[in-house]
Amino acid sequence: MSARFPTLLRWYLGVLMVGLLLQGGVSLVFRLAPALAASAPYLVRGVFGIDFWHAWIHILWGGVGSAIVAAGRRQAQVRLALAFGLFYTVLGVAGVAVHHPLGLQLDWFENGFHLVAGPATLLLGAVEASA
Repeated sequence: MSARFPTLLRWYLGVLMVGLLLQGGVSLVFRLAPALAASAPYLVRGVFGIDFWHAWIHILWGGVGSAIVAAGRRQAQVRLALAFGLFYTVLGVAGVAVHHPLGLQLDWFENGFHLVAGPATLLLGAVEASA
């Protein structure tokens, strides 16, 4: 595998994990301050409108994942990609198969994100693991 691929995996994971951390954090603020969410534009409310526990899932994955990416260890990033990819793929399938699995408010947008981000991350991690 070219030397550029680990950089691609690190970049992808960095963007994804920081994005999850920010999205989960703002979503949590919106849940804790409903007046703030109510005054936000419709698109903003939609992007940051996930439920309380779903927000915490994003915060935890984003925080831990960002720390792993920042540490720069290739093997840890590969393990992160494989674990996150598997988790989000299973979450996406569960969201399609069961209405609001585990009490999480997973609708078409969330399931779509999970079913794209999960397999893509799993694939990138598997390719890098086999290198």
